[in-house]
Amino acid sequence: MKVRLKITLASLLLAFTVLAAFGIATYYTTASQYQRDFNRRLQNRSLTVAKLLSRLPSNDYTFLSKLDSSTTNMLVAETISIFDKEKNSLYYFSRAKTPFVSIEPELLDEILEKKIVNTSEGKKKLVGIYYDASPKPVIVVTSAIDQAGINNLRELRYNLLISFLAATLVSILAGWIFSRELLRPVKKIAETVDKISATNIENRLPELPAKDEWNMLSVTFNNLLHRLQESFEIQGRFISNASHELSTPLTSVINQIDVTLRKERTNGEYLKVLRSVQADAQHMTDLTQQLLVLARTARGGALQTTGVRMDEVLMEVPSLLKKNHPEYAAKVYFDEIPDNEDLGIVAGNYELLLSACRNIAENGCKYSPDHTVHISLSFVEGRIVILFSNITDTFNPDEIGMIFQPFQRGSNASAAPGYGLGLSLTRRIILLHKGEIKAEISNDKRLVVSVILPSASAGKY
Repeated sequence: MKVRLKITLASLLLAFTVLAAFGIATYYTTASQYQRDFNRRLQNRSLTVAKLLSRLPSNDYTFLSKLDSSTTNMLVAETISIFDKEKNSLYYFSRAKTPFVSIEPELLDEILEKKIVNTSEGKKKLVGIYYDASPKPVIVVTSAIDQAGINNLRELRYNLLISFLAATLVSILAGWIFSRELLRPVKKIAETVDKISATNIENRLPELPAKDEWNMLSVTFNNLLHRLQESFEIQGRFISNASHELSTPLTSVINQIDVTLRKERTNGEYLKVLRSVQADAQHMTDLTQQLLVLARTARGGALQTTGVRMDEVLMEVPSLLKKNHPEYAAKVYFDEIPDNEDLGIVAGNYELLLSACRNIAENGCKYSPDHTVHISLSFVEGRIVILFSNITDTFNPDEIGMIFQPFQRGSNASAAPGYGLGLSLTRRIILLHKGEIKAEISNDKRLVVSVILPSASAGKY
């Protein structure tokens, strides 16, 4: 079922319920009011007859009969019965000239007990009073048909039914039109989204003038498309650069083998070619390994986490740098270690965090004239802050926003070995650990890379 039809049916159900409740309440309130008014008329009629009878000579019912016959009070099928308190019939009058209808003794007993009784017999309404304000108390029972009330209620039912049907039709039409206008922005959004593909992902949804939920939906879709566009662009650059980086050593290997096979070579020449091929193959192996690690971290997902002490991770970085690059040096500085050891622990993967810190330190040593990086560890409001700083007199500050992108290398890195993947991999690892990483140039011309990680003190890891 379409949403437009659901909205129309919902509005119809709401209107149906409200109108039905209103109609029923109106009808029964009016009917009750008519009944009270008619009972009051019958009661007044009985009281008037009783008071008049008390002023007439004893047993002079002829005058009363003539008076009742000449009175036009618009009471249809009116009858008046008078009894003494011993329940003997004293007087009977019928405007319709119907024969005397006996009154049940039980009803007379009830009138004697309650003074006033209201009841019904079919369409007839009956009111009985016990009038004891005269020397001879009497029971007066008056009955009649409220024909005007019946006609008015019949007309009211008809009017309510017509109004109900008309209002129902109007609610259906209003619900259909309202749902169309309500869903018009959604239809536009769906049509625009349907036209967007990988080839025109730069298209965006029109933002609506009204700042409502539909506008919020458009903004959310646009933000999603923006992130997807960035991802596609990064993926495209990554594939292009990876293909180039892999094809270069592979082409070199093939060319060297082709040249070598053109004629006989000495053992020394063959050995020289094999060493060159080995270097190119090792280059491809290293690059492939880094690409695989980068791809694994890019998938995200759940990490196998343990409690990792960041001071222990940083203490291992200098020895790792010395192992592969004896000229590199990392100097580690710790702030005052907090009493709560959990403040220095990160819920994460030890090997990945060590790889991230080593990459940052190695990158700093590589491009620093003194091949030295300074590392500081501090604890701020439940977070672990690690700063890597090194001298950088040749780094272009305009390139600071690109250093975490895959295969992006600074203009000062052309003579240094590398693939431009280390800092990109590092950023992935830090984000996987719900941390932050950024780079900036300080006032004293030093490159500062800051890593902020959440401490495990907030919960279990």
